[in-house]
Amino acid sequence: MSADQQLGLAGVRPFRFRCQRSGRCCTAGDGFVWVDEAEIPSLAGALGLGVEVFASSFLRRVPHPESGDLRLALRERTEDGGRGRCALLEGTNHCTVYAARPDHCRRFPYWESVLEDERGFERAREVCPGIEPIVDGAAREAAFAALEALYAELEVVIERSGSVCLARGVCCRFEEAGHDLYATALEADFAADRGPVAPPPAAPGRCPYHVGGRCTARAGRPLGCRTYFCDPQTQDALQAVHEELLGRIRAIEAEHGYSPTYAPFPALLAARGVGVADELTPGAPEGD
Repeated sequence: MSADQQLGLAGVRPFRFRCQRSGRCCTAGDGFVWVDEAEIPSLAGALGLGVEVFASSFLRRVPHPESGDLRLALRERTEDGGRGRCALLEGTNHCTVYAARPDHCRRFPYWESVLEDERGFERAREVCPGIEPIVDGAAREAAFAALEALYAELEVVIERSGSVCLARGVCCRFEEAGHDLYATALEADFAADRGPVAPPPAAPGRCPYHVGGRCTARAGRPLGCRTYFCDPQTQDALQAVHEELLGRIRAIEAEHGYSPTYAPFPALLAARGVGVADELTPGAPEGD
């Protein structure tokens, strides 16, 4: 486990973090990205600019909210609605200086304001979907029991619908099926608890539980797996069931203190150590 991950687990609100490449840390919320003088040459070089040109185009001096001292910060571009976004961001989640980004960016969300202050943690959590609070054992087990009851209820609905799984495995080869499998944090915790060990995915982005054309963790599979069938005659009805039950899973999460995370299932499993060959390494993917 990396030193940063250990910091997250020891924070005032223990959490896991895995970047979802949402770009929200560069576009949402208030605050500043501080830049050290020593970081300017590498930032400028990443854009092929001289130091002075980069500084005049992308840096400003602002008073620190606590000390009042003037410090260098990245400029923002104000968009419709008055919300600012980093001037070095392209599109929704592409950092143009990612390899040379400031240390302040690299350390997010492991900032003192997030680790030591509950209000700071909640502000960061509102911005970043990759921050997942760790739920205590009793609340976790209660949430698992409620989720299992919901899954059992769903089994009755599936049986009545007449849908049949042909076990071809095509739906689990996402690149062939043309879809992604999303899940909630609660579902990912439940799946990882029921199936803590799995080999690395057979292909990038695939579910690690899909081995040899078969699901090896059906007891813990998420809602998306349980409501998807190839039969076009039942797809619309089961999609409606999916949306209803997803809302109920959200309610279970809220009741037991879970984060409202909704992300690709394989990525959520990897954040829990399922399907990864080694310990997760520090550092976020580009854009978050």
